[in-house]
Amino acid sequence: MNRYLKLSFLALLVILFFNNQDAQAYINPGSGSYIFQTIIGGVLSIFYFIKKIFTSIFKKKNND
Repeated sequence: MNRYLKLSFLALLVILFFNNQDAQAYINPGSGSYIFQTIIGGVLSIFYFIKKIFTSIFKKKNND
């Protein structure tokens, strides 16, 4: 059974690798700007989270 699984996986990889058809896909400008906004929002939220951690650590050190 394991041999047939490996052969079928290899056949799938060969088919996917050698299939050279055009994608026929389109991303409109609105989708591109939405993806850009999501990435920027994620990066800024990480920075805000790190800032909140550092301010809470330094605030506790000053109170001791």
